[in-house]
Amino acid sequence: MGMGNTEQQWGWPSKLLHWFTALLILIQIPLGFYADDLANSPLKLELFGWHKSFGILILMLAIMRLLWRMAGSIPTLPDASFIQRRLANLGHSLLYGLMLVLPLSGWIMSSAANRPINWFWIMQLPALTGPDKALKEIAEEVHEVSVILLLVVLGVHIGAALWHHFKLRDTVLKRMWF
Repeated sequence: MGMGNTEQQWGWPSKLLHWFTALLILIQIPLGFYADDLANSPLKLELFGWHKSFGILILMLAIMRLLWRMAGSIPTLPDASFIQRRLANLGHSLLYGLMLVLPLSGWIMSSAANRPINWFWIMQLPALTGPDKALKEIAEEVHEVSVILLLVVLGVHIGAALWHHFKLRDTVLKRMWF
């Protein structure tokens, strides 16, 4: 397994970034819903501290993934029609967009609510805006709508990977595995 992507295979950095980001997202979604449902308490603050820290980590990983993807080649879809390629590109673009929008809207929400983000209790991130109730509400709405959209796009993404693997029996899933 090489470092760089080829026409047939994702390189190990792409695979590592993909699966680590996937794991964090699968932790983030239930963590965010659970913490949001809790009454105000030290536990709620602790869980949101983790949620925000993981969110910023996902933002950094998404930027790294985009830069790595732009720097190298991308494996081609085997025997894919024009429509399948367009849908795959749309799905990946939505995933990357949501991996940027969700953490940024969360960061703006925290900043506008005057609640600093203490990233893994190592460093406090700068506020992206001053306190602003209206902006906080807009960022919160963007965050909530984006989570629902992410759930839909992830469902389609995972479904498509499984469809390629079990129905089409091609290499789409295998080339992203180790």
